[in-house]
Amino acid sequence: MAGIAGLLSHDSAVSHGLVRTLEHLRDLQGAEGQIASNYEHRDGRPVRASFGSLVPRLDAPLWYLIGAAQGVRAGAISLADYRDSVRRTVALLDALEYNGRHLLYVPVGGDWADEYIYEGYVLHEQVLRAWALRLAGATWQEPSWVAKAARIEETIAASYWPPDAEARGYPLAAFTPARAYEMFDLATCSLLSLSGVAPALGASALDFIGSRFMERGELPPVFHPVIMEGDPDWPPLSRYHLHGFRNRPHEYHNGGIWMIWIGWLALALGRAGRHDALRQLRDAASARLVGSYAFEEYFHGRTGEPLGTPHMAYSATGIVFLHLAHEPSSLSLLAP
Repeated sequence: MAGIAGLLSHDSAVSHGLVRTLEHLRDLQGAEGQIASNYEHRDGRPVRASFGSLVPRLDAPLWYLIGAAQGVRAGAISLADYRDSVRRTVALLDALEYNGRHLLYVPVGGDWADEYIYEGYVLHEQVLRAWALRLAGATWQEPSWVAKAARIEETIAASYWPPDAEARGYPLAAFTPARAYEMFDLATCSLLSLSGVAPALGASALDFIGSRFMERGELPPVFHPVIMEGDPDWPPLSRYHLHGFRNRPHEYHNGGIWMIWIGWLALALGRAGRHDALRQLRDAASARLVGSYAFEEYFHGRTGEPLGTPHMAYSATGIVFLHLAHEPSSLSLLAP
């Protein structure tokens, strides 16, 4: 994400960082086409790659496709140098789909919200996949990828907007054969609108964000509503964590406010031409970026206190996106 911000802002140092990251991810690609979610770099060479700790991280190959396509389109990397790697990644995703129904099944912790409780056909991965295939198909001149993206979009529109969604105002976050997850997912709704995947759903999500949060002068949390002690989802949420429990009410994934996703929302509002809402978002965000703010992971959803690990590149990236959203020329790279 930081690398994409570098491309959009024409920052050569950050763009070069994206190139180096893409090179390492390509060279570390797994035998079946897997893309590492992170790698450890020592003495100038990567020595350890992780494809997920407890479960596979399925957003890693999706962001790799998006980053590679953006890099080629911006002239930062060579189309030919990534053709085989991209083709293997697309094939991996087709294999993971398995049943030909155009959706990926994601385990708990299988995407960026790795301590949150949704699972199954998580909308986040479906949106990223459709966007990635559209971008990659246009970049590498693969009509079959573009056609697959269209089928995924049709499935999203049909599957994530049940009859009660009209009253709720936003799509399902995920579903399994046994359950629907009806929480509001800011990250996914922002990317849904920005990417143009299932545009009617994306427009409705922006309407909801505007009426529920922006018009009240509030920044939207990453997930809403907050899971409180005593709620049915509290026991699984409180049990599921990697390095200590962080999902107290209004914190971390459980209602925290993440600048990275505020930034993607800003880009979505800018691309949709919702300039009043964008100004409201920027004003509300600017009020948080004062004092001793050190680019922590997120803000407390109620108090606004910066929390989590400081000096995070993705928090800075969100702020860059917040400013780039006011420049229409910077958004052209994001469209197929």
